Amino acid sequence: MLSTDLTKRLGIEHPIQCGTMQWLSRAELVGPAAEAGALACLASAITPDPVALREEIDKTRSITGRPFGVNVSLFPSLEASDIGRLIQTVAECGVGILETAGRSPEPYRDQIKEAGLFHIHKCARMRDAVKAQTLGVDAISVVGAECGGHPGETGQGSLVLIPQIVDTVSRPVIAGGGFCDGRGLAAGLALGAQCINMGTRFILTQECPAHGKLKEFYLKSSADDTMLIMGSLKNTGRVLRTTWTEEIDRLEKEGAGLEKLAPFISGQLARHGWTEGIVDKGIYYAGQVVGRCNDLPSVRELVARIVAEAQKAISRLTGT
Repeated sequence: MLSTDLTKRLGIEHPIQCGTMQWLSRAELVGPAAEAGALACLASAITPDPVALREEIDKTRSITGRPFGVNVSLFPSLEASDIGRLIQTVAECGVGILETAGRSPEPYRDQIKEAGLFHIHKCARMRDAVKAQTLGVDAISVVGAECGGHPGETGQGSLVLIPQIVDTVSRPVIAGGGFCDGRGLAAGLALGAQCINMGTRFILTQECPAHGKLKEFYLKSSADDTMLIMGSLKNTGRVLRTTWTEEIDRLEKEGAGLEKLAPFISGQLARHGWTEGIVDKGIYYAGQVVGRCNDLPSVRELVARIVAEAQKAISRLTGT
């Protein structure tokens, strides 16, 4: 068993997090990931109504009795949500673990602290990690430029960014961007992280509620099939290359602003793709590791395999 101070504090078995993914981080995926001993968070962005969030929490608890969290996104959005009410709901439901990402959580820190939530803040820059520590967050999740989703605007890779932040902050660090197997877990721990975060790898699991055609699309993709978009909006995202994302890239290069880009970047478009298997509309985030994810194990099989691979890698290096 691989154990860190963070796994003990969170009450999880393995230093592995199933990255939070809009439309996918529902009970169907979060429950099995928690049951397998990993950390996983429900995406409140898909249940922005407190009643719906409570229902999703209850559904997850019907699958597992192990700890899990709720992610409350602070990213700029075309659809506003009441962040304070969502945090209140998390606290009232007794979940215990809150993950935030995007803008600074400063406006909500007093509420989070008073609620006694273990607060993980996800960022992609050194200055944001330092700021998060100053605000009193309990753990800092960091993603390098390889990651799917939002890698920030600096372009720094995980191998450079993660040890810099580990050496600068005193909070436990969760490392994301470029991780998909046990060798990556061993490397992340060697860099000083106390847990690794993987999103793309968990899309390609049996329990992930993505349509089979989308999973086939991911299985056929390579690192070269990812691209960066929305940089002109200072909200860069790494996504799979499609005719849709290439059109977004073209519009950005022509100087299109948010008003013109909005119909192309709405998260609602991808919702239909995830459920219906449509890939020609919407944005589908993926890390560069997508080309190394070539099977569809169960979540439990995946977590067990990664831990075994990491232990093997560590034994090979230490000669034990």
